[in-house]
Amino acid sequence: MVAIAVSVATLAYLVANVEAGFSAAIAFGLLLAMVIGHLGAQRSGDRIVVEARLVDLTRSTGDMAHDLAELARRVERFETLAMDKARAATEPIAEEIGELGALVKQFAETLQVHEAAIVRASAASAQLAPPVELEPPQAVADAPAIASAEGHRAQRAADTPRLRLGRPDPAPDMAAPLPQAFGAMSRAEAVAAIKAAIDTRRSDLYLQPIVTLPQRKVRWYQASVRLRGADGDLFLPADYGALAEAAGLLPTLDGETLGRCIQVVRRLTSRNRDVGLVCDLSGTSLADAAFSAELVALLDANRALAGSLILGFRQEAVRNLSPLDIETLGALSDMGFRFAMDGVRDLRIEPRDLAEKGFRQVRVSADLVMARSADAGTAIHPADLAGLFARYGIDFVVEGIDGEPLVVDLLDYDVKFAQGPLFSPARPVRAEVLSEAIPVAPGPVPAARASRGELRVDPRSTEPQSLGAAALAHGAVGAPRAPRRTGGLGQGLRALIRERT
Repeated sequence: MVAIAVSVATLAYLVANVEAGFSAAIAFGLLLAMVIGHLGAQRSGDRIVVEARLVDLTRSTGDMAHDLAELARRVERFETLAMDKARAATEPIAEEIGELGALVKQFAETLQVHEAAIVRASAASAQLAPPVELEPPQAVADAPAIASAEGHRAQRAADTPRLRLGRPDPAPDMAAPLPQAFGAMSRAEAVAAIKAAIDTRRSDLYLQPIVTLPQRKVRWYQASVRLRGADGDLFLPADYGALAEAAGLLPTLDGETLGRCIQVVRRLTSRNRDVGLVCDLSGTSLADAAFSAELVALLDANRALAGSLILGFRQEAVRNLSPLDIETLGALSDMGFRFAMDGVRDLRIEPRDLAEKGFRQVRVSADLVMARSADAGTAIHPADLAGLFARYGIDFVVEGIDGEPLVVDLLDYDVKFAQGPLFSPARPVRAEVLSEAIPVAPGPVPAARASRGELRVDPRSTEPQSLGAAALAHGAVGAPRAPRRTGGLGQGLRALIRERT
């Protein structure tokens, strides 16, 4: 390009007689034009090359994405096949383990039934044995021997240990005075009045709110049942609780109460899902096999209420839970239901154990919280209890609040929930709310009726039914289980147990 420009300038100067300066300007302009044209042509070629490479790169990216998608499909297919094979290999073992667990449980309950039958038969034979009639001289002569034999038999009976797989039956204190609500009634008349009120369904459901502090917004309602005597007198739970428990009447009453609580919870959740209900049950009812089985079936049919319905138990009942009772609570906890503990007499409570069992609420009286730590039976100050329970997800509720100064003290203790007559007394539930309640009747709970909130316990029973007796009567233990695989080790064990029983 430089040679061409110099040549053009020389020709213009020599041939065309153009001045030297002008010829140099012509040569410089021609050189600049050739340089610009060359650069433009070179950039155009580079652009074409880059575009071709981008097309190749795009094609390669598409091929790679297709290969990755195919690889992902193959990996997913492999995982599905592996999971199916693992499930097919472990499902028979899981079924056998479940079968063995159920059989061991049924075998233990059957042993309990047999032991109870032997004890009852021994007691009946001792009571029905005819007296030995002897002639007066011979009776006088043999009296020391007979007394010695009777004493030896009584001593041997007292020294013989009894096998009890469940909790021992509570022995009522016959000498304890009756509550004032029963007036001049005898103990038998009071029990008869309670039984008549339960059988005729003369019971009213009362609700008392549990509020938040300091907002005093209702968070839960506590349900309690008051019985009405034939003359219209009201019996509070504190009045009839011990007598009904000793007479075995609480499973029937708790069954009817739970059915009513389910109706109330449905009405509450239809208006405000942030409000729940605490339904108190008895530990004696939980120990009854028929009640426990139907309780699991009923709540299984009402799992939608798990977030709003809390089952309450007294501290004494929680401490005396048998392994079968803990298993029942575990089944309910797996369904999403939670539990509350009330009737607290001392604060020697381990929050970790309660949380593991599914308890999410503890109700303590204000007198116990405001007492000194030594009087309350706890190693820490009561002011730290709310924070301790909160670390384990348990709501600490103080009940029995009857004055504003007590509220101020509780706020200093960082208590978030309270209950008492200061906020509202217990009020009866209106009849229209319970108009859909299903009457309690004997027999198993059908699925269609259980879904409406019915728990049925035999009202003719005068004492809690033992777990083994329920197992023999119904042919099954606990809630219905999935169909089991026939044959194998489970069938042989089941046949052996049936043969022995």
